[in-house]
Amino acid sequence: MKEISNKELNSLSLEQLALKSEELRRDLFQLRLKEATSPTKSFSSDQRKLKRSVARVLTCMNEKFVLGLRD
Repeated sequence: MKEISNKELNSLSLEQLALKSEELRRDLFQLRLKEATSPTKSFSSDQRKLKRSVARVLTCMNEKFVLGLRD
């Protein structure tokens, strides 16, 4: 699982960040389903990474939104 760097996120527009957020949430949902159907294998570290990536994207979106309103 590749993590997203802050540099990459800062270069994206708000629309692209929204799409990225939805994509990551979809991946997280799929991972939860996979873990539910396969109880012998744990994906908790992958879930943690995805949750943090979603939070990072949302934080970047919020920063861009707030800075956009101030200009």
